[in-house]
Amino acid sequence: MEVILETKTVLSKLAEPVTIYPQVLKNIRVKSKPEAQGDADVQKAVADVAKKLGADGRILVRESGTEPVIRVMVEAPSLETCETFVDQVLNVIRAKGHAQEQ
Repeated sequence: MEVILETKTVLSKLAEPVTIYPQVLKNIRVKSKPEAQGDADVQKAVADVAKKLGADGRILVRESGTEPVIRVMVEAPSLETCETFVDQVLNVIRAKGHAQEQ
């Protein structure tokens, strides 16, 4: 509100430079959250995705606070890119044996 009042500009004009990207969030049940997230190959997969996205998106991987779950979220210019990168990280978690059998 302060910026709107100071600049005498409507909110829609102030928000014009903001681009809203598609976002995909997937959860994976794991045996041990710290082991899954701390795995060097999982960390490398996340770093590789972050590098590929560059300034055009972001990846966030975090542990659930209440469930045995790792949450993998990607924002990117296209939904297909989001799905691809989230699945890449989930596949590494599965391949390393961290995922719980369902």
